[in-house]
Amino acid sequence: MTTRLNKLIATYARLEQLLHGIPDPAVVRVRETVARVEEFVAELQGMTPAPTKSQVAGGLEQGLREMPLVLARADAHWRLAASSAMQAAIASEYPEFLTLERARLDKVLARGRVRSEAEYHLVRHHVDVLEGAPEHQEQVEVLYRLLDEYEVRH
Repeated sequence: MTTRLNKLIATYARLEQLLHGIPDPAVVRVRETVARVEEFVAELQGMTPAPTKSQVAGGLEQGLREMPLVLARADAHWRLAASSAMQAAIASEYPEFLTLERARLDKVLARGRVRSEAEYHLVRHHVDVLEGAPEHQEQVEVLYRLLDEYEVRH
């Protein structure tokens, strides 16, 4: 049985592979960081007292949620490729996470308002994934409106 922690480690490993070839400095830093995730988890598990696997998995999930914030520092040209790599890594290794994030995005869309910085980055990442595909233009416009409204309030 593959645990949530194992799926997350595999997701980060896959992301590191998919980010190769993207020369943007922000993306290179992400790639170098995610390349050390398995080693980091092993170090955590060797601590006394060690955090639970659930705690470690929760931290890694939060890292995935915050990844769009880090990738936002990349040049727009490379940000789309990096966001797509992130989406592909998660889809191949931990698709349940995408289901959870989609449910969060659906709540924002149903509410018609971004309430927090975390939701802002969730929406921003979704824009990065959809942008450039003409069939998603209408949805991208809705997402941009939500982002703009949040920025005006903050």
